[in-house]
Amino acid sequence: MIADGLSALAEQMPDEEHAAAESARRGLAWLLSAMDADGIWRKGLYVPGFVPAYHAYAVAAALRVAHRMGLAKAHEPFHCALGYYANCLRSDEMPINAGLKPGPWAFTHTLAYTLQGLWELALYFQEKDIQQRLLLACQGWLAALEKYGRIAGRYCKRWKGDYSFTSPVGNAQLSILFRAISKHTGDIAFVRWADYALEAALQHQDMSSRPDMRGAIPGSVPRCGPYLRWRYPNWGAKFLLDALHAACSIPDRVG
Repeated sequence: MIADGLSALAEQMPDEEHAAAESARRGLAWLLSAMDADGIWRKGLYVPGFVPAYHAYAVAAALRVAHRMGLAKAHEPFHCALGYYANCLRSDEMPINAGLKPGPWAFTHTLAYTLQGLWELALYFQEKDIQQRLLLACQGWLAALEKYGRIAGRYCKRWKGDYSFTSPVGNAQLSILFRAISKHTGDIAFVRWADYALEAALQHQDMSSRPDMRGAIPGSVPRCGPYLRWRYPNWGAKFLLDALHAACSIPDRVG
């Protein structure tokens, strides 16, 4: 069984790595046990009965863990999940079912989740057709950014944006996504907007002296915006660090 293989691998780790390996083992085993046969999570959903496309991001993360642990048998459900979530793609339009709940709108946060997860999965499984469909979707988003010159806090069909607010958290994630896309397309416009999105996140980082807030970024600007109104999500700092790391890791940044 996969769970037995995970346990054996964790036990082989040096003492200093054992705790981290055991945590990864338990997390991966739980994710696999909660999956249906087609690789989809249908239990414990944020909105009962609604399977969001952004779950693709969690699938990609779980796949990375399985790969690092050498668990080839665990790859099949993740490959099935890629086929399922790829159905959300619609030419160069915004992916469907990419919001926190059913409806036409999706936050920049969950859109970047969706597209980055699918991109990583498609690359891993060398699904060229899905890669091309993802590029079309990202190019559609890029075209909207070029047209309006800024990043909306959320989008609906045909990349129509809600510019009444912006999401620093989503902007950090968009920077990560576009920088990854730029590595494969060579399109400097993706690099330029990755830089713009990173700066749009950094400019709202809290640099006060309060230890419970310093370093955090808000869900929405203005703070009364609809994504995590008046709150600093802890994952915001995580994605900001990821965006900074990605920016420092690629030599062909635009100055």
